[in-house]
Amino acid sequence: MYICLCNAITERDVRECARRGCCTFDELSSELGVGTCCGRCRPVASEILRESQSPLRPAA
Repeated sequence: MYICLCNAITERDVRECARRGCCTFDELSSELGVGTCCGRCRPVASEILRESQSPLRPAA
């Protein structure tokens, strides 16, 4: 799913960047360009970055 239409950045792009070690929105923005135009994608991109950094919970 596209999360940043201005720069054609997908959810997959954000997750991959997090997997490579991106830890903050500023790093994400620098790496991908997300949030550098209109900024409407910032909350969603930040949430996906947080989710991607969370440790997996074991199944109960």
